[in-house]
Amino acid sequence: MLSKIADHLFKSKSVAIFVHENPDWDCTGSAFALRNALRQKNIRADVFTENELSHHLSFMETDVVIYNGGIVPDYECYCAVDVGEAKRMGAWGDVFMTNENTVCIDHHIAKDSFASLSYIEHTRSATGELIFELLQFTDVKLTKDIASYIYCAISSDTGSFQYASVNKRTYEILIALTEAGIDSSHLSSMLYERNTLTQLKLKAETIDSIRLFGDGKIAIASVSCETLRKYNALPSDIESLAQLPRSIDGVMISAFIKEVKEGNIRVSLRALGDYNIEPVARVFGGGGHRKAAGCRFGNISIKEAEEKLVSEFLKLV
Repeated sequence: MLSKIADHLFKSKSVAIFVHENPDWDCTGSAFALRNALRQKNIRADVFTENELSHHLSFMETDVVIYNGGIVPDYECYCAVDVGEAKRMGAWGDVFMTNENTVCIDHHIAKDSFASLSYIEHTRSATGELIFELLQFTDVKLTKDIASYIYCAISSDTGSFQYASVNKRTYEILIALTEAGIDSSHLSSMLYERNTLTQLKLKAETIDSIRLFGDGKIAIASVSCETLRKYNALPSDIESLAQLPRSIDGVMISAFIKEVKEGNIRVSLRALGDYNIEPVARVFGGGGHRKAAGCRFGNISIKEAEEKLVSEFLKLV
């Protein structure tokens, strides 16, 4: 199927590439790598987002098409990368579904197929890996820029190659990216060693919010919209904080609760060892991977969301 999708994309005259709301580096890195590969073959290709890229995401790229009120982009093919379901594209979701010629490339456990052509491989560490594999079915030259985007995608979604999803193939891809000329030291510095003062203050607030349950095997942290307003912060300023509660010694399951608006809750779930967090995400209408998943709540407080999550977590420990 991946070869079929590669053939389909690279025979298109134009491709609109869509990312999920509040994109991370796996999402944007995959999107920009694919866009540059398509442009290399003189195919009109652009990346569409809801908002400007955050400080964390924009050190290599700022050229995106911002959501413009629902006007349908005039492209032959629409391609979603790192998107598990159409609604995850936010305001672009409905726009995406207006085109009958759609593609999805993703590594999350899929609820349903919302694109006419899909390649979903949840055993891979990152969508960036799938973009690399897709390019193997083309004659695209793996330039330094394309390789750098793929490196950022894979590195960010594997916790800098720490997670259990990393395998032999991941390192084979890393060798190929290195041979293409990436500066992994510089890219890692840009990914992991740049924090604004606001981000550091939010990190301190998050650490202070952590509560333990289940004899210390469960940790919950949260950030309220009041705290975001206090520091004039953006939702992207807290994207890297989901790992904090899981990093506590003895914790096997964790949740990071983000209140982006009053009553609008997003949750990042994490697990270690043999624990599988994905079924808990599904209980609340979300999804993801065994070790990293997410869900949402509406019209609910942080405390109420915490109580619901802890109730499910205690069934696992």
